[in-house]
Amino acid sequence: MTSPADATAPNPSLSLFLIITLLFPSKSMQLCIEKEREVLLGVRAGVPDADKQLPPWRGHDCCSWEGVGCNNITGYVVTLDLSVCPVTEPRAPAKLHSSLFDLKHLHELDLSCNNFHGAPLPGLIGSLTMLKYLHLYSTAFSGKIPHQLGNLSNLLSLDLSHNYIREEIPESIGNLKNLQFLYMSNNKIVGAIPGALGSLCNLSRITLSHNRITGELVDFFEQLSRCKSRLTFIDLCSNQLNGSVPTSLGKLYALEYLTLFSNYFVGVLTDAHFVNLTSLDVLDLSQNNLSVEVSEDWLPPFQASGIYMFSCNSGPRFPSWLRNQTKFQSLDISNNGISGALPDWFRLSLEGSRKYIALNLGYNNFEGLLPNIQFQPTVFDLSHNSFSGSIPESLAAQFFIVSHNKLNGSVPFSICAAKIMETVDFANNDLSGALPDCWDNSSRLSLIDISNNKLSGGIPKTFKFLAMLVSLRLSNNSLSGTIPSALQHCKKIKVIDFSGNHLSGAIPSWIGRRLLSLRVLSLRSNKFTGAIPLRLSLIPSLQVLDLAHNLLSGPLPPYFANFSSRNHDLAKLNGLHLENIIFKIFNEDNIILIAKDLTLHFTSLALVTSIDLSNNNLSGPIPRELTNLRGLHFLNLSSNHFSGNIPENIGFMSQLESLDLSKNQLSGRIPSNISALNFLSVLNLSYNNLVGEVPAGSQLRTFTNWSYIGNPKLCGEPLQNKCLVIDNGVTKEEGMHEDDEYERIWYLIGFTLGFVFGFWGFMATVMIKKSTRIKCLLLIDRICVYFA
Repeated sequence: MTSPADATAPNPSLSLFLIITLLFPSKSMQLCIEKEREVLLGVRAGVPDADKQLPPWRGHDCCSWEGVGCNNITGYVVTLDLSVCPVTEPRAPAKLHSSLFDLKHLHELDLSCNNFHGAPLPGLIGSLTMLKYLHLYSTAFSGKIPHQLGNLSNLLSLDLSHNYIREEIPESIGNLKNLQFLYMSNNKIVGAIPGALGSLCNLSRITLSHNRITGELVDFFEQLSRCKSRLTFIDLCSNQLNGSVPTSLGKLYALEYLTLFSNYFVGVLTDAHFVNLTSLDVLDLSQNNLSVEVSEDWLPPFQASGIYMFSCNSGPRFPSWLRNQTKFQSLDISNNGISGALPDWFRLSLEGSRKYIALNLGYNNFEGLLPNIQFQPTVFDLSHNSFSGSIPESLAAQFFIVSHNKLNGSVPFSICAAKIMETVDFANNDLSGALPDCWDNSSRLSLIDISNNKLSGGIPKTFKFLAMLVSLRLSNNSLSGTIPSALQHCKKIKVIDFSGNHLSGAIPSWIGRRLLSLRVLSLRSNKFTGAIPLRLSLIPSLQVLDLAHNLLSGPLPPYFANFSSRNHDLAKLNGLHLENIIFKIFNEDNIILIAKDLTLHFTSLALVTSIDLSNNNLSGPIPRELTNLRGLHFLNLSSNHFSGNIPENIGFMSQLESLDLSKNQLSGRIPSNISALNFLSVLNLSYNNLVGEVPAGSQLRTFTNWSYIGNPKLCGEPLQNKCLVIDNGVTKEEGMHEDDEYERIWYLIGFTLGFVFGFWGFMATVMIKKSTRIKCLLLIDRICVYFA
């Protein structure tokens, strides 16, 4: 029989069951609190999801919904993840439901990649005081960071990057004493880094890059160094920070990654700046007015995998302290004013190494032979130096750039065997001989530039295997022959520049039929003959067509309706971004246009459209369809045999900046609507047969007499030849000077008076003298008989 005491004693098995049930509830148990369930549905309703990136919420139990997490004991919602990264297409505008702030027990909130369409960050977010993770990456919030954010004292991670925040970082952020990760990059934050930020001793990573932050780093680094910061990662690149880099940097013992790239820092970094940075792995001081000055025997306390110092002031000597860096994977000391030969120790290190991912020594004044490396890095850029000799057979890289040197010899056949290569840039050297015809295995090549050399022979037929080719530049060499039909297999090509060679024959019509992605076609200064293929004018994305200085003949194709006049949303590549560092490389958007003896260099094709057909034997009228090219910026048809009138609708080409129709046989009047070309900065209509008055217009009045010279029947400003207004309003040229006007008037007066006096003098003689009158009558009678 059980005693009362035994009956009231705790049952160990029951207690264990209750604990397990509370800690590990079964799926059949519903933890969801109904009020919070309604809140979640309201928040979800404010987030459009047409492309179904968010998982569906099924069932009544909100704690079982994907992206929602609940406390296993209380049932309160502690996690809400409605992130939709990565975004594949623009998201519809979302609205933050105010009931979200009723979820007082939230520990984690992630709304990344939703589009809140410029809404301000709500101050109520500071009421979620239990938050540990707040991630609002790329949510299109704008305005300022609310000071209430400082109430989130439990916060460990804050991500506000890629938004439109435009004001200063509030001092209240110094209240986030537990914060470990702070991401605010890619906003428009202004002002200085608040001193309170330096008091966050638990910070491990801070990213404030790509903002408009100003001021110095002295207070920030001093504060961090006092609290023995755990900071391992600092990214302050692409701001407007200035002043010197404080020596307190050397007290950030845990630092592994530091980038100050693209700011306005000045001064010298010494060994004191690095004295305790034993863990430093990546150092980026690029694009600042900084230099590193240390003793010759200084041994850095770190072994870095990446050092980036392009556009600093490290020259003129090669940095000797790099000698002891044995773990390099990436080195960029381009544009540092370093001159002379590569040090022997560095050359030996390169030639005996297989570790480099990227090496950029460009834009210096290095001399001697190229290093004969045996590995194949991602980037090998030694451009814009004074290296000489031939290109070693063993050299290869994914991005192989040795342009603007003094290299000679031929293009090595081994270049075809390097399957990894995507860019070959050997431009502006003294390379000679024929191009190797061995490109069968180079299927990854997308960019080739061997322009401005002394190459001869024909264009290789094995280029047909370059299925990924985007840009092919062989200009200013001595290449001959015709354009091989093999190129029609390069269907992705966007840029072809064969200008300045000795190529001949007809321009192939298949260019317009097969190369439908073409944006730039430059064949100027060759020996091409025949007519311009009609299909060439139908390429849908063509933006630059340059066929000047050839032997082309026949009429101009009438159909340029598809010639690109749209703005293209191109990726404006200025370089290769590798480990957050830009290596300047050759790119497809880099073009040179020649307009009215001016050489214009464009680094983006986004707004450029140009047609240059000058110095050929083209004839016939200028097609009126040409005026449909409303987005054309440059048009040059000079030095041909065009005839007829200037098209009446030329004023509709509203984007024209340069128009050259000189040295043709154009006639008629200058269309009056040409005065509507408000962007016109170059105009040349000289040496034609144009007549009448130069149209009035503020822009046209800015051009001098030289724009119209060689048209003797043109009149009006800016010409000296003034116009005479006749009764019906038609103007007529009056002569070169006022003296000519007076001479003409007196001539007319004299002629009239002479006629009057002569006529009446003769009539008076006839009437007075009878014999004369009889003779005249007999003469008239004989004339009448003769014609009867």
